[in-house]
Amino acid sequence: MAVGVFDLFSIGIGPSSSHTVGPMRAAAVFAEELRASGVLAGVAGLRVDLYGSLAATGHGHGTMTAILLGLEGFHPELILPVEVEERLAAIAETGTLNLAGAVPLPYGVADMVLRPLTVLPRHTNGMTFTVTDAAGAVVHAATFFSVGGGFIVREGEEDAAQQELEESKKELPLPFRTAAELLEHCAVTGLGIADVMLVNEKTSRTEEEIRAGLLHIWSVMEACVAASLTREGVLPGGLKVRRRAPDWFERLKKETADGRDADQDAAWDAGPYDPRYWQEWVNLVALAVNEENASGGRVVTAPTNGAAGIIPAVLFYALHFAPGMDNATAADRDDVVVKFLLAAAAVGVLYKEQASISG
Repeated sequence: MAVGVFDLFSIGIGPSSSHTVGPMRAAAVFAEELRASGVLAGVAGLRVDLYGSLAATGHGHGTMTAILLGLEGFHPELILPVEVEERLAAIAETGTLNLAGAVPLPYGVADMVLRPLTVLPRHTNGMTFTVTDAAGAVVHAATFFSVGGGFIVREGEEDAAQQELEESKKELPLPFRTAAELLEHCAVTGLGIADVMLVNEKTSRTEEEIRAGLLHIWSVMEACVAASLTREGVLPGGLKVRRRAPDWFERLKKETADGRDADQDAAWDAGPYDPRYWQEWVNLVALAVNEENASGGRVVTAPTNGAAGIIPAVLFYALHFAPGMDNATAADRDDVVVKFLLAAAAVGVLYKEQASISG
């Protein structure tokens, strides 16, 4: 299908869309294929080969643990943070992976084969999954590439996927690949950028479904910030970087417009907000999301995990500091969220079409 708003804004786990979300998604697809093909019950062995950048930087990006979760059947957009912690702790303790959630196999991170100096022709982020039966015969294998933003491509299907993408674009009422084409649609139809994107999205979903989906995306962004502001200490990794967002939040609460004491209202999005500190609040939201992403928390790829803090930070400004929002109703704010994310997705399409959102 043509790239849409829910492709660009998908829910996943940190810290990387290309090195965490993509590999987890590929592993989950492989697990589903095992179930659907009927070979799962006969699987006795598993091999995972990681190539190029996935092998070289996978430990720092949580690639290996994400793949374990995917092989158990978990999808990045559905798994909850508590499930991540529980399953990874269980695999580490028992040394056993539940392949596709059904077949226990002795397997863990240390069993993965890393090939950092081998780059497959299609992309530097390559991975191969292979399962064998009790006699050692291969019963199913597949190679995938994580091409950025959580998108994956299966080896051998690159041309077909590209052709399908091009065909789906022909079905769009207002297709565009460049900014000039997008603005031409706006000029001819009198629609805004967000409205052009909405017209195209309605070829695959109802307007009600689009609206509900985008509001859900924003709710996940809000939850990401809220979770980050309660998590003190240091970020994962050898550098021992101290989390800054919780302290920053405590300082900003003392500067609220009505002079409330910092302990009176702990909700980060409660407001009101002193307009003198709009930059501090916007930066806080971006930092909180980035710290949650760095710790492997639940984020929205926007359009990548590395860039996940920017969209919610700017949207936070639009909701709380933009002119005319002082007396906005809840419905008005929902309208802003939907319009903002549609417009942002239209710009994301331009990047996806003309360059890359990887890295």
